[in-house]
Amino acid sequence: MKILITGSSGQLGRELINQCSNDQEISNHEIIAPSRQELNLEDEKHCENFILDISPDLIVNLAAYTAVANAEKNIEDAFKINSLAPRAFAKAIKSKGGHIFHISTDYVFDGNNKVPYFSNSTRNPINIYGKSKAEGEEHLENLLKKNQYTIIRTSWLIGKYGNNFLKIMLNKMQPKDNTSILKIVSDQIGCITSTKSLSNIIINLIKKKSLSYSLPTHLHWSCRGETNWYEIVKSIKKFGNELKIINSS
Repeated sequence: MKILITGSSGQLGRELINQCSNDQEISNHEIIAPSRQELNLEDEKHCENFILDISPDLIVNLAAYTAVANAEKNIEDAFKINSLAPRAFAKAIKSKGGHIFHISTDYVFDGNNKVPYFSNSTRNPINIYGKSKAEGEEHLENLLKKNQYTIIRTSWLIGKYGNNFLKIMLNKMQPKDNTSILKIVSDQIGCITSTKSLSNIIINLIKKKSLSYSLPTHLHWSCRGETNWYEIVKSIKKFGNELKIINSS
């Protein structure tokens, strides 16, 4: 099976590539991981032609514009990468066949629920990032058959590679910044997701797809439990001190 992985240089992509290389069953497949220069996600036609030329059996689309705050200013860039690139992939799959695993986000919902969202809950994004990701999902749903796409929504992704909330907080807790006061919200409830666990789920789905299993169109995945950003920062500080990564009072 020929597998194309987009966004392979990001924190999730690097973890997935690492796990793929260490999994004997997966490493027997042909893995293609184009760089940003090779696959220009801001050019919809280029994306479509790239997929038509490669003809992958499976696209694992990890690429995304994930800077939530910056998306409010860079609206065009967010929609090019999060909406139009998936549409291009879907057009190519519709033309030549294949399947796509598309990583999406809890931001496609409004966050007003007091209980976890179901995979069939109604989308209602409230910011540009969420709207662009919701549009990307809709393109797959509208262009492809149900056995051609799997949308995997996740939340609060943290891993060893790349940049994320944990690394930002550790940096701010270094001695040079110890005099500054961190103001962290406590009213946003959610679930942390490790890139390791999500990559493992993707690998298991790849294996099932290679065996012609019927896969769901929508999945939700996060690690167990719930918390808020304030409690996360308290834990980062606690374990950072214990592991001597920081020395913060």
